[in-house]
Amino acid sequence: MSASTTSGTARQRFTPPPPPRTPKAAGTRRRLLDLAAQLFIERGYSAVSMNDIATAADLTKGALYGHFRSKGQLLIEVIRWKHSEREQEPDFTAALADPELGLDLMYDERSRDIRLLDVDAAAAARHDPDIAAGLEEIHRERHTWIRDAIAATADPDTGTWLIFALSLGIGMQEAAGTSLPDPDRLHAALRAMLDALSED
Repeated sequence: MSASTTSGTARQRFTPPPPPRTPKAAGTRRRLLDLAAQLFIERGYSAVSMNDIATAADLTKGALYGHFRSKGQLLIEVIRWKHSEREQEPDFTAALADPELGLDLMYDERSRDIRLLDVDAAAAARHDPDIAAGLEEIHRERHTWIRDAIAATADPDTGTWLIFALSLGIGMQEAAGTSLPDPDRLHAALRAMLDALSED
C-alpha cells in the first residue's frame, strides 16, 4: 500500500502523455478521453480499471497504455480536457467577463461532471503522487484566473481559496446526491461572501 501524500512533502512534477503522432492517434486519444470520462463519471474513478476503458474503446490494454502510462495520468488528462471543453462554451466566456455570472460557475449544471471528477481526483491524490502532482498543476492554473477575476477585492488570496473550497464542496454534495439550495439564494449568499472580502 502506498503512503498518502502530505503537504510537507515535495511533490513530483506531473508528466503529461506525449502528443499523438498521427491524426489517427489523435482521434483515438480523443475517443479514449471521452470514454474514460463517461466511465469515471458514471461509476467513479476507483471502480473503473484500465481494462474497462480498453474494452469500451475496443482496444488492447497495451494499446491504451501506449496513450496513457497510468490510470492516474488518464484521469488528470480527462479533467484537463473537460475544463478545456467547458471553457470554450459561450456562457463560460460571458461569465468570465461578468463577476455576477462568474459566481454561478461554481454550481452550474454544465460543470457538474468536472466537479465530480475533481472529487474523485482529490480522494485518489491522497495515495497517488501522479494524480496529486497533476491536480496541483490544474489547481494552480485555476487559482491564477480566479485570483485575477477577483483582484479588486481586499483579500483576493483568501477569496480565491474560499471560492475553490466552496466549488469542491459543492462537488462533494453532488457526489453524495444532495440537492443544491435554491439557485437565487445560493447566488445571494456567495455574493455576500465576496462582498465581505471586499470590505476594508
